[in-house]
Amino acid sequence: MALTCIKTMRVLAVCAALVAACACARAQAPTEADLVTLREAVQKGQWKTLEALRPRFSGHVLEAYPSYWLLVGNLERVEPAEVQAFLARYANTPLAESLRREWLKLLGSSGAWELFRAEHPRLLSDDTEITCYSLAERLGHVDSEAIAEAHALFVAARDTPASCEGVFASLAAARQLTEADVWERVRKLLAAGALRDAKRANALLAPHQGFRDKALDRAAADPAAFLAREKAARLARSAKELVLFSLGRLARTRLEEAAERLAMFAPRLGAEAAREAWGQIAWQAALAHHPRALEWYAQAEGAPLSDSQIAWKARAALRAGDWKTVLAAIQALSPEEARESTWRYWRARALRALGAGEAAEALFKGLARETNFYGLLAAEELGTTAAPEWKGWRPQPADLERVRSIAGIQRALALYRAGFDAEALREWWWSTRSMGDRDLLAAAEVAHLADVPDRAIFTAERTVQLHDFSQRFPTPHRDALSAAARQWDLDEALLYGLIRQESRFVIEARSRAGAMGLMQLMPSTARWVARQIPVPAFRIDMLTRPEVNVNFGSYYFRRVLSELGDAVMATAAYNAGPGRARRWRDERSLEGAIYAETIPFNETRDYVKKVIANAWFYHHKLTGRIASIRQLLGTVRGRNGETDSSVASIIP
Repeated sequence: MALTCIKTMRVLAVCAALVAACACARAQAPTEADLVTLREAVQKGQWKTLEALRPRFSGHVLEAYPSYWLLVGNLERVEPAEVQAFLARYANTPLAESLRREWLKLLGSSGAWELFRAEHPRLLSDDTEITCYSLAERLGHVDSEAIAEAHALFVAARDTPASCEGVFASLAAARQLTEADVWERVRKLLAAGALRDAKRANALLAPHQGFRDKALDRAAADPAAFLAREKAARLARSAKELVLFSLGRLARTRLEEAAERLAMFAPRLGAEAAREAWGQIAWQAALAHHPRALEWYAQAEGAPLSDSQIAWKARAALRAGDWKTVLAAIQALSPEEARESTWRYWRARALRALGAGEAAEALFKGLARETNFYGLLAAEELGTTAAPEWKGWRPQPADLERVRSIAGIQRALALYRAGFDAEALREWWWSTRSMGDRDLLAAAEVAHLADVPDRAIFTAERTVQLHDFSQRFPTPHRDALSAAARQWDLDEALLYGLIRQESRFVIEARSRAGAMGLMQLMPSTARWVARQIPVPAFRIDMLTRPEVNVNFGSYYFRRVLSELGDAVMATAAYNAGPGRARRWRDERSLEGAIYAETIPFNETRDYVKKVIANAWFYHHKLTGRIASIRQLLGTVRGRNGETDSSVASIIP
């Protein structure tokens, strides 16, 4: 009996200890204040604060993060075994990949090749800096494959980090680079404006072969003056390259003068170099919608043009209505670029315009299966436009629980709640990168239920066969949008299309430039709107209130739309400014799709297409009717006969 009592007392004591331990663990669990302190410590590099916080995160879903930040912040001072232990414990996580990448850079820069060789094969992502450290190590062993890889990297003439310079110097010392190789790299780098890298490549030439750095600086600072001073009857290779660079530089601001100068220099440049120079000038002319762009492209016939130069030749031909040149340019694109939906659509349009109806229809049919901007246009060309399926495949509770149980999803949601948006995005992408359609749709619903609307949309958009368009095109804040659309006489579907592209419905979204809220208003624009409406007691923090942000953004869009008179131009203006949108018109009217395709800013061109496609989907969701995407695009009127008042002076 006594023995039994003693055993019972021991059990009770153990239980009491466990209860106390659990209570202690609960007391030590990270609070919201701890998360705020953690975020500030990371931003300010306060390592002692991080070290003190680390025990609180033991067993927490974010337990790896304090250790990760401490390791990354002190990587030069920690022992390799500590890094290796973290990589092993948190294998197959984005933190392990990120830490491994930073560690490999340190190992490469310090020449710790044994550790580098062991860890490099485990890196999943490409990193040029690490690639060059690896090439440097392999070249030291006279690796023939490394020589070929390094040579290909050199002539590709991409912007490269400092770790690649030793690799290129080794190639030159081993006589694996010809003078032609070096000049090819120099010319490509100069054309891309990468002057520092061009100088580094130039240094690989013999002193009598290359140019002086100060001469390049003069050409970059004042290309017109540089060209005026170049009087030599015969141009050495170095002088020729600087003339070509100067002509391209001058063409960015003074096209006609650049063309005149090139005509004067052409005999001294030689036919091949002159054609390349005409290609540069024609490209800048197409970007500027200059009427002589195609004329100058004809002068470049036979030059090795880049995909970007060829694409803008096609766009210049679109604006000119020259379908034969459109088709020829698209056929000259690289196979990879030509497969883009943009060029398949315009190729089909060109074929149809030139009488090849069957070939055009085949291309349209392939495109019409896609749900992007050009897929919608292709379906309309065929007369086969179908309504979106709003009741697509929906995940069951078991699907949601399966996705919620993924550690990376749990970390992502916790990071979003804690305000670590960049880290959350990385965790979310890592966890969903290999998912099939069902899991993607389940993950989208999990994000939606957790009030992370941008992840819900992006994740639902990645499905291949099973779709849920209701997740792709949600309609939050309906009361605010409907009220603003009525008040300012706007198409509610277009407003939804704008907001979906601007913020993905993240209420507190903030851009690097400082744009805020659902409609991404700049504070200066919001203050201007507040004076117009007016809102006397306006404060900037009011932009995080959906009804205020939508009302202000809608007012601004209405003013732009009223001034420009066209939805496509107004959409471009919302992204790039009214003055630019107005300048991008032609002398004559353009169909909206051609105006959108020939916007010279990549971001704005993509933006306009996506907003219009969004509006098409929202039109059906809100009204139940299928809109014509060509009617949504409309026709952009030309400049002829209009008073060109400055919109920019009226609207910020």
